[in-house]
Amino acid sequence: MNYLNTKELRHSIKQYAKPSNKLALFIFFSDLTIYALAIAGTIMFESLFLRIACGVLAGLRIGTLFLVSHDAGHDSFTSNRLWNSIIGRIAFLPSFHNYSLWLIAHNRSHHQSPNIKGINSWSPLSKEEYDGLSTSRKMIEHLYRSPLGICFNYMIERWWKDKFFPYKRIIKQQSGSYYLDFMLVISYMVAFTTALIYMGMQTTYTSPLEVLLLALVLPFLVSNFLIGVTVYQHHTHETVPWFKTQEECDSYASLEDITVHIKYPHWYNLISHNAMEHTAHHVDPRVPLYNLSKAQTVLCELYGEDLITMDFSLMSFFSTMGKCKLYDYENHLWIDFDGNSTSTKTVTVEELDYAKAA
Repeated sequence: MNYLNTKELRHSIKQYAKPSNKLALFIFFSDLTIYALAIAGTIMFESLFLRIACGVLAGLRIGTLFLVSHDAGHDSFTSNRLWNSIIGRIAFLPSFHNYSLWLIAHNRSHHQSPNIKGINSWSPLSKEEYDGLSTSRKMIEHLYRSPLGICFNYMIERWWKDKFFPYKRIIKQQSGSYYLDFMLVISYMVAFTTALIYMGMQTTYTSPLEVLLLALVLPFLVSNFLIGVTVYQHHTHETVPWFKTQEECDSYASLEDITVHIKYPHWYNLISHNAMEHTAHHVDPRVPLYNLSKAQTVLCELYGEDLITMDFSLMSFFSTMGKCKLYDYENHLWIDFDGNSTSTKTVTVEELDYAKAA
């Protein structure tokens, strides 16, 4: 087992925690340009097939712009704090995210308390919690924990509830930035929708409704699915533990235990801005997305077999989704909806005994 602490790990990849403003701006404007051209394609092409393809491409670019905002929120995308603030807000507009709320949900909650029940995406329910649900809510949980439901899980449970409107349960204390960012998103939504309706009225081979479906609804669904799949794979696997409290996590978990490194083909890392090089991001969020691949390579060499690493395949992805339905927080086992164990212990007996004695 590798026992390097966070400070030592960060030192090992500190050379990659240096933003390149030229590269960052190139990525930002390239993503914006491709997104704009894809949206234009959903309107200008007469072929329905090409228009649908452009809608999917727009959704994929929303996903990469989301990653740009993510880095800007960590103040790591460029070396200029003001630039990061502006870029982060602009890049979040196509996905309708409130930048200020994102800083709470991601920077303050997830990074400080990863794999803690309730405050993180894809927090698994216990069997007792699941049994206490209504029949309709159980059906929703079954949908969420299926490939099709990934899109709706992120859209409803994370974006709508935590990253759009500044509810008091989220912000805790009042600040004008939360509401200003909400008004920014609403203004963009209204302006964008109005423009699409107008273009649909001016184009003879389509209609406003069709344009809205192809240029607004389809890209939004694609981006939510893409974000949901990415986040799911970052911290969900049959060997990865989850915890009820921060104290439990601190007692017997380290980054190699709770962060999954899914190895995708090199071409996918290029078009996805290294989204799956996640261990390096947790070790040091200051490493910009365009340096994550190099930083991850260093960590893989340091961790060796201690790092949860696997090649991506649809078979392994579906296998994980089939096993990771609910979680037994007392015995640290993944279980199915009937309560049957689907994994070995995610925390060793020695670690459990140590934690109970501490």
